[in-house]
Amino acid sequence: YAKESWVIVSNVNAPKARTLHTTVWTRERMIVWGGGPGNVPFFNTGGMYDPSADAWNPISVQNAPGTRSFHTAVWTGNRMIVWGGYNGKNTLNTGGTYDPITNTWSPMSIQNAPETRSFHTAVWTGNRMIVWGGFNGKNTLNTGGMYDPITNTWSPISIQNAPKARGASTVVWTGDRMIIWGGHNTPSSPLRSGGIYDPATDTWESMANYNLLEPRSNHTAVWTGDRMIIWGGHNTPSSPLRSGGIYDPATDTWESMANYNLLEPRSNHTAVWIGDRMIIWGGQNTTSPSLNSGGMYIYNN
Repeated sequence: YAKESWVIVSNVNAPKARTLHTTVWTRERMIVWGGGPGNVPFFNTGGMYDPSADAWNPISVQNAPGTRSFHTAVWTGNRMIVWGGYNGKNTLNTGGTYDPITNTWSPMSIQNAPETRSFHTAVWTGNRMIVWGGFNGKNTLNTGGMYDPITNTWSPISIQNAPKARGASTVVWTGDRMIIWGGHNTPSSPLRSGGIYDPATDTWESMANYNLLEPRSNHTAVWTGDRMIIWGGHNTPSSPLRSGGIYDPATDTWESMANYNLLEPRSNHTAVWIGDRMIIWGGQNTTSPSLNSGGMYIYNN
């Protein structure tokens, strides 16, 4: 492959067109779940995409969590954990775990879970899920918690020196730290700031801003193994973007990335990194309330 290029993803047998959904990468397939057609009612359905075959298959809805959007999902190595979100009436602090081998769902504890929220972030550390930020129905948050699926228990995380309260931000896990970036404090106040959290010491540190990258929310971020790639989102609800940037935490520096003018600008989409490329799928823009198109971005540093 060239250093940078895009490839269109098949939509044959893809899940219904949707936005505000989640995706995880299993090392073989991308799992899409939840979201909605751009308004209520939301879905608790999904599908699995195999990039080697460029093909989709559905996933079970039996015992799945309730319908929702604005939730999060992480991959543990053998299961997907879905948590939080909004069901059209209330923010949630419920969730469930999905096993793609058996195509089955299991519930998860809400005892000591963080307060209900949507527009939050979540990462998998290797043994725990960290959730942070979001919107509780009245205010944006800079609180969070850690969930251990082995013991099915929750514990809080520090807010000292945490980033400004926000929703609709992105998060990546570097292998030992969590990076939060972007989002908004209010829908009219998008951010281009972030912070780095170390769960081993339960502490936060700041990160460099990138003045050439527009403030944004409802964007995506992936971790390549040594860099975070930010793409899409919007800086106002009527201004979806197809720009992005690449952050290196080792040097605390940013670089620009190539645009692809044939891929529609979008926000509320999803992205995964599969080892040598980023797959973008779904979302919405000013002309389409929900998209079932996507593309792949190859980055070789």
